[in-house]
Amino acid sequence: MAVVNRRAHRPVLALLLSATLGSALEPRSDHAAAGCRNTVQGRTLMVDDKGLVCPVDGLDYSTGCCLPQTALSEPYSCAACEAETFCCPVYEHCVACCMGPSQATHRAEAMKSVASKKTFAKAVGSNDAFEFCRATCRTSSKSTVHGNEYLSPTRFCLSPFTIATKLPPSVSAVPGDQGLSCTQVCKAQKKRCDARFFAAINNCDHLKAAFAPCATPDRCVTNMGHDQPAFVASPNNKELFGKCLINSKESYFSCQGSHPDTRRICPCSAA
Repeated sequence: MAVVNRRAHRPVLALLLSATLGSALEPRSDHAAAGCRNTVQGRTLMVDDKGLVCPVDGLDYSTGCCLPQTALSEPYSCAACEAETFCCPVYEHCVACCMGPSQATHRAEAMKSVASKKTFAKAVGSNDAFEFCRATCRTSSKSTVHGNEYLSPTRFCLSPFTIATKLPPSVSAVPGDQGLSCTQVCKAQKKRCDARFFAAINNCDHLKAAFAPCATPDRCVTNMGHDQPAFVASPNNKELFGKCLINSKESYFSCQGSHPDTRRICPCSAA
């Protein structure tokens, strides 16, 4: 007759029981229609597909929905996000704002712009606002410069293309002194450099407004460098002295770049 070692079986049973209970307590992004899908990835916050943001411990794990009494804002609130760029400092706030009825037009435009991309194809094809917003609000290569510098602290955006083509009222084009970075130029103005708006000032019109010599015909030329757009102010640079440089490489836009020969024009944000 075989002897069963009951003590040896206890850890196995305990592990199985623990695993079963644990899986039931995990948040899910695929709850049935009666419940909610939610953003599983957050450490401290969640947002469900009804647009409510709540602390992780404010989630009803049986339905996947945020408990209404724990919600941190109204459904689909954009209060924490920038009105001009639809970018937010917190991922969950971006997803909530992105899904809202008030963002339907902007969301449709963003969906159209990425319809051919594999990451978004399924969500765009089914017009699934929640899945699209979960994907688009994540930081991407368009949210960074050189892979390790964020374009802005508000880096979670409704559109994966966050570089703006015009300046909002809160951002001004500020000419800097020779050799300074835009981080230094904006800090001297008690502002911060916002790299998302370099594209908006990377043109001859803004360079002319900032530096008088740029108004002379044929002074604006295309170039590339982490210090551009800029005016070449040093006569030591015999090749480009007096030229106004328009940056031809979008990925080179940088708040930290500088060159001893140039004066930068910088997008300085009051925020």
